[in-house]
Amino acid sequence: MAVCLASFASPPLASPVLASSVDRECRAGAPASSDAHKWNDRRLELGRLTQWQSFRDSVPWRLTANGIVTGRGAVRIPARERYRLESVPAAWRKYGDLIRAASRRYRVPAELFLTIIVNESALKPRAFQTYRGYISDEETPDRVSVGLGAILISTARYLLRDPSIDRAWLEIPANNIRMIGKYLNWQYRLTGFDPPKVAAAYNAGGLYRQNGRENRWKLRNYPIGRSVYIDLFVAVFDEAVRYLARQPDRPRESFAALFAKDSIVAACVRRPGYEVRHPLRQAVVHQPLAHEIGSEAVPASSRTGIGAVVGGSEDFLARLSHHRQARIALQSRISGRVPDDPAFRAAPKGRRVR
Repeated sequence: MAVCLASFASPPLASPVLASSVDRECRAGAPASSDAHKWNDRRLELGRLTQWQSFRDSVPWRLTANGIVTGRGAVRIPARERYRLESVPAAWRKYGDLIRAASRRYRVPAELFLTIIVNESALKPRAFQTYRGYISDEETPDRVSVGLGAILISTARYLLRDPSIDRAWLEIPANNIRMIGKYLNWQYRLTGFDPPKVAAAYNAGGLYRQNGRENRWKLRNYPIGRSVYIDLFVAVFDEAVRYLARQPDRPRESFAALFAKDSIVAACVRRPGYEVRHPLRQAVVHQPLAHEIGSEAVPASSRTGIGAVVGGSEDFLARLSHHRQARIALQSRISGRVPDDPAFRAAPKGRRVR
């Protein structure tokens, strides 16, 4: 059934959202699958990020029209880091067209691209960083991150199934922004595009608990035991949301457009009872499936780092059939355990694995 609704990228004079559309959309509930492939299937689930949530006993947070707000107010960063916020307009002017195309292609909000580009490379397409154990790009492609999004060479090769990808390829802005979108879309099932979770998964390769006293989010990020990376990510994300909210040509695939006053999502979130009810959403909050990304279950890698890819040539699942992989994915989702866990095959009572 066709749904008539105003464009998310509507100019200020756009017609208001019809009440009948709001009723029909809000009653529809959460999408049938949290790995929905269309933006329209994701937008209401993103709207549910306006509800208070937390990661175990972390600080509570929720999404607003101005970005992320915690139980202690907005995230603040030291004055020496405020140059990052001032880089958001320059990043959009320089790479806005590429971000718009990648957002549309991978159904990823544009603010996440801006945040990653500002934080990871300071807008420098040839930026790179090496990690402990690095020998050379050829011998240790998993120990060097390159380009605007600090993408590991091994990650790009894995996601695109192309072993010929090298540093020069990732230094091209269009290619690197494409990889940011593909990587974030790949992790959608894990993060739900919730900015603090996106930050942790991008920095540590997944969602892992870290109970450091100075880590308010209780999500692993580097340096270990603190919340520096996620704090910077959230602060720049907030600025990106505010900046795109002022742009009349903002992309439809953006948080600013989702929560514009003339959008149907903004109308839905103002309705009482608009809550998180999707079972996988609850699973991500209470028991993150750090080993499960996309449609395949993959055991957590022992290596962590920016843009860390899970799995590899030694992954035992690579030798299994697609049918067997599907069974392992289902069982891991039910039990909440990683395949490497000795108790993995013990599914909860009353649940059948088939």
